[in-house]
Amino acid sequence: MIKPRKSLRRLKRYKPPLEGRAGKFRLDFNENTVGCAPGVIRALRKTLNADWLSRYPEYEESRRILARYFRVSPDEMILTNGTDDALKVICETFIDPGDVLVVPAPTFPVYKYFASVQGAETLQVPCDENFLLPRERVMAALKRKPRWVALANPNNPTGTMVSKKDLRTILKAAPGTLVLVDEAYYDFSGQTVLPWIRKYPNLIVTRTFSKAFGLAALRMGCIFANVKLAEMMRRGKNPFSVNSLALACAVEAIRHEDYVKRYVEEVLANRARLCRALERMGVSYVPSSANFVLTRMGKRSSEIARRLKRKRILVRDWGYESILGGYLRFTVGSSAQTRLLIAELERAQHLMETIVRSGSKNKSRR
Repeated sequence: MIKPRKSLRRLKRYKPPLEGRAGKFRLDFNENTVGCAPGVIRALRKTLNADWLSRYPEYEESRRILARYFRVSPDEMILTNGTDDALKVICETFIDPGDVLVVPAPTFPVYKYFASVQGAETLQVPCDENFLLPRERVMAALKRKPRWVALANPNNPTGTMVSKKDLRTILKAAPGTLVLVDEAYYDFSGQTVLPWIRKYPNLIVTRTFSKAFGLAALRMGCIFANVKLAEMMRRGKNPFSVNSLALACAVEAIRHEDYVKRYVEEVLANRARLCRALERMGVSYVPSSANFVLTRMGKRSSEIARRLKRKRILVRDWGYESILGGYLRFTVGSSAQTRLLIAELERAQHLMETIVRSGSKNKSRR
């Protein structure tokens, strides 16, 4: 039998979202729950024809349009097949077996996954009791001279932020370490360090069209870095990894900023509404800067998730992660979806682990 590399033999297979989610309330994977701008669909229907589908993708004009939107030069941007592909490109370009990745714990598991594929070691820095990343622990980890640091900002699944002050400190403290700032949820947080790519030569920023723009099925993402880093990544990247459908929809989607802005405003209002309801029910949650809320439901959290699923409401059960036992994550969607979620949670309130606050206003992890 022909054996794979040692790193793959040790690796556990990454499990994507479950199938059969169509037609349900998709509050489990932080997607746009109402769909992309109608103008994107109309433009795609006008564009599709046999000749267009039979040609390999053409990138340069679209790359210039997208670069103008993100206020970077085309040479500072790489188009990718979603953020997952972006992480794969970063690892294949810069990571050797035995290199060290530093990540918060908990965070998006795909960072560790692709690092492990390359044979790298992952050093997890535990967040504090409020799921915030302690700068002192990160600085201690940097003394090991890791190859890269991966920071989702806002973090997934917690929704917490690393401040610009702390990001600046990390970038300055480790000039020989790549620092990835994954801004998948930027549209909901409003905080970005994208302009910093010209100031810090060790900074890489990623964005995605899978969240606020509603194009998760098309797998469209971007890497941003200074010209030298970007050129290194471009050398080994699959030249046709992004398909023409994804590219055409992304270019059209940025022309509908008002639609995206209205959707984001609705999500932020519903996030506040959901948090107020959780407070009324005495349920602890982590204050979020993203389009989801991580909640502590207690020992019967999986039972609550199954109960919601029977009502066709899908939520993310994090019980398989020891650090998040008893936690459920709710994607925040439309007003109607939020009302239904709150109503079903109220019906299941007897199953929840409520928190006696003793006058405290801290709503995060206890």
